This record gives sequence, structure tokens and C-alpha cells, in this order.
Amino acid sequence: MRFRAQVTNSNLLVRIVQCIERLAKTAVLKLTPNRLHIVVLSDTEGGLQMWSDVDPRALFSSYRVESLHNNEIHLELHIDNLQRALRSAHNSQTATLKLTKKQNLPVLSLNVQSMSSTGHTTLVCQDVPVRVMTPEQVQAMREPEVPDAHVHIMMPELSTVRSVVERMRLLGDRVSVAANGEGQLTLRVASDRVDITTYWRGLANMTYDSTNEQVARPVHEFSVATVDMRNFTRFLHSYHVAPKNVICAILEHHALVFYVYIGSANGSDIDEQSCGSLTYYLPVRQV
Repeated sequence: MRFRAQVTNSNLLVRIVQCIERLAKTAVLKLTPNRLHIVVLSDTEGGLQMWSDVDPRALFSSYRVESLHNNEIHLELHIDNLQRALRSAHNSQTATLKLTKKQNLPVLSLNVQSMSSTGHTTLVCQDVPVRVMTPEQVQAMREPEVPDAHVHIMMPELSTVRSVVERMRLLGDRVSVAANGEGQLTLRVASDRVDITTYWRGLANMTYDSTNEQVARPVHEFSVATVDMRNFTRFLHSYHVAPKNVICAILEHHALVFYVYIGSANGSDIDEQSCGSLTYYLPVRQV
């Protein structure tokens, strides 16, 4: 089992980790020859999940993964340990990330070379303890299967949504997200004391071919899903990756799914839209 990569875009990697630090204490790092995934699984049945899919070329100049299990490696780690190590690579000359063993225990080792203010080269090594997952554990880890959405709509700027939600979250523990096929989106918080709705208009709708007649409805008709306010607030931390686009899919009585398309390749030779994405699954909250 081998993994080694030369880090060239530590800032983007740090921003991805910042998106998930509010979701859970641990995450799964899935490494394949062509993709990198960071997965956050819910601690409870039916809780929020986040699955990321990133092109390694957006992060590394060299990237090598080998294993006896289809050249895939699954590592469980503490998010704060990874974030602390990655921050040491800021403004570094070179940074190498590799899977190795220290005292017979697996670690992700980040070796950072930088120049001091006096012109001397310094080398810092940060070790992130990891747990290599067994094939049985990997088999049990599956991305949620969701039915066809009733509506797909482009989200407004997340900074704008965050400022609205910061006020709304003080008024209720759940939020209802509704949208239609005419580019209209609403966020609503309702309780015995208050009933507040925020409106957006002129947003873009995404159209997808579907053979499911149950999700077809007039374009002016709203689809709605009510989710836990804490989960919705946690999703909004995806602003850290400066997303190019964020698409909201509403699956009534089932879930909200947000597709966050990472916005910065930092000069790499790939299209920015191909950098990767973060997918958030927020289950509906039953009344």
C-alpha cells in the first residue's frame, strides 16, 4: 500500500477541510489513482452526509496511489489533525504528503520545506494518525441513493444566504427550503411565535431528463423540504471553497441535496469546472 503526492495547492486543500470541520470530528480519505475523496458520514441514522470528489491535479503536481484492493486506499482520520498539518504548508517551497508508518502505526506524513526570514531552509514534518479501513468497512460505506428531484435550482451567493440564515436560526430549529421551475427560491422559519420567509427570484433552473412522472409538475408550483437548521447552517460552510456554482435539488419528503462545484484550480492545467465537487445530503426533518 503506497501513497505519495507533491502538494502544490495547499490553500485549496485547507479550504476543503474547512468546509467539513463543522460537520464531524472524523472523516474518511479515499484515494484512487484518478480521484481524491473526503467523506463525512453521519454519526446517527439519517443524518447529514458529505461526499467530495476532487481531481488530484487541482491539488498536486505528482500523485501516486497503489494498493492490493483495486489501487484504492481508505483512511479514517481526525479532521482537526489534518487541518493543523496542512496549515504548516502555507507559503512553503515544497510539501510532500505520503502514507507511512511511525512506531509501526500508519500515519499521513506531511514534509514541508520552507525558507526562513534569515534565508535558511527549514524542514518541518507533521504526522497525522490514520486508521486503514478494512474491505468490510469500505463495503459498508456507500453514498446515499436518492430518487429523482422535483426541482433543481441554482443557489444565490452563499454569503448572502449565510447572512439571512444567521438571523433566522435564532428563531427556529428547522428551515423549509422551497423552489419552483420559474427561478424562485424561499427559505422559511415558522413557529408558534414567528413565521418569516425570505424570497429570491430570477435564479437559474437546471433541467434533467427524467422518466419519473411522479416528479413532474407545473413550473410555477413549489416543491419544499424541511430540514434541521443546524444541518443547513453546516452546509453553508462550503463557501470556503469559493464555489463557482451551487445547485439545490429538492426531493420532497426525502432530502435536500446540494452540489457545490469547487471554484479554484489555482493555475493548474484543468478546467475550473472540473476541479471537483462537494455533495451534501440533508435528510428531511419529520414534524
